[in-house]
Amino acid sequence: MSGYRLRFTDKILDNVHGFIEFTDVENAIIGLPVFKRLQSIKQLGMTNWIFPGAEHTRFIHSLGVMHVADQMAVQLGYSDEQRQLVRLAGLLHDIGHYPLSHVGERAYKNCGNKTESLLRDHRRDVQNELSQLEKDTVFYMQEATNPFHHERITEQVIRQDEEIRQIIETYCGGSEWIQIDNICSIITGNVERNPALSGLVQLMHSEMDADRIDYILRDATFSGTSYGSFELGLLLRNLSRTTYHGAEIIGVHPKGIAIADQFLMNRYYAYTQVFFNRHVSVLEFMAQSLSGVFVEHGDSEFPSPSGLLKAVERHGEDTEYLYFTDRAFWDSLHHVTLPYGSLEARFQQRLLRYQELDLTEEREISVNFSSTDRLTEELMTHPIYQNFIHEREGVLPLLYMERFTKHVPRMEYEGCLERLVASGRSLSEGEAMRCKIRRLQEGITILEEGKEPILLCDSPASLMSQLYHMRICIMREYRLPE
Repeated sequence: MSGYRLRFTDKILDNVHGFIEFTDVENAIIGLPVFKRLQSIKQLGMTNWIFPGAEHTRFIHSLGVMHVADQMAVQLGYSDEQRQLVRLAGLLHDIGHYPLSHVGERAYKNCGNKTESLLRDHRRDVQNELSQLEKDTVFYMQEATNPFHHERITEQVIRQDEEIRQIIETYCGGSEWIQIDNICSIITGNVERNPALSGLVQLMHSEMDADRIDYILRDATFSGTSYGSFELGLLLRNLSRTTYHGAEIIGVHPKGIAIADQFLMNRYYAYTQVFFNRHVSVLEFMAQSLSGVFVEHGDSEFPSPSGLLKAVERHGEDTEYLYFTDRAFWDSLHHVTLPYGSLEARFQQRLLRYQELDLTEEREISVNFSSTDRLTEELMTHPIYQNFIHEREGVLPLLYMERFTKHVPRMEYEGCLERLVASGRSLSEGEAMRCKIRRLQEGITILEEGKEPILLCDSPASLMSQLYHMRICIMREYRLPE
């Protein structure tokens, strides 16, 4: 659309960003029932039980992501038409979220993986996670393959919603950029369908994207912690973009290394201290376990997997999907009858009484490590791990892993590619180059004029050059209810 101009016509006051302004097309979408549904889904699941201020929702987070994505686009010099596109992607990126956010999502993504009892399946999952520690990461910016990933559900909601389509056509009709396909590509991280979108995709899909920026700031604000605080204005001023082998790369100037480091470190501590808080983690495990039961229970408010996809498809015709919010979990918790004495029934009674599980006398083991040998050495000497491998009855082990960054320096990355080829994987020269480009697109890249783009972990000026290999393993043991 030649000469497209953004015109803001309304605004809302936000605790984190101040006034967030809307265009007419955004205001019309915000007023739709399928978007207002997000007001009934808490951003942090059950975290508000422990951090009482964490009552914020996917609704206000989506507005924040739209706002941050636009601020990034302005700094990078994108046109008004491109800004409107990425604003719509930010606004709509979570429209497919589940009750209790990722708690409900994990229940659907794990459908079909059950083999035995809840506890035995969980122990298997913990063992699988431990066994994946040395796996190389080579392929980046890949679309989610699980059909129940919230981004895939989001895409289906957008594509099935005639009102969203008509609103975009009414206000943006004729634009070559502002199209449903482009919005969905940005949301799902698809850089293959339309390479011209690759820069805008990075604003929503990278190690320092608008989604992560908003939830780190917002979660810190509402939980009352300081772990997520950083200077957003300084970060924005140091954003830059370039073209590398024909692909657009979004990154930071060398002067932005310190703020990028701070962002990654604060994100790391937010995860370890808030998201995997010892109370929050077990409450969400209980809720996730019950959500899995509700999915299979004919008398719950959770549709079957196929029923959910049908509800998404016809969400404009009835209210089943609109009701699929946190309320669906709490209503199911109150009226679904589970087998007496089962572990799930015991979890149900605990949550109905607003109670969690207690740590055992062993409590937890926390290990910072850079090699799996170091982790194994520490785990093998601890009673919690011994209880886990010997399947001690009456206890629940919970495992958490986190790292500062999943990216490794270039030399190590190229070693990963060589090992992949040596294992028998055919990797053409073009595919290898696409992998290297995507690594730069997904990571936090330093862009210095006249020099090759490099990741933070490649720069001796960045703390990530020393910390990239550091990980934390937290393993806790809880006493199961009798």
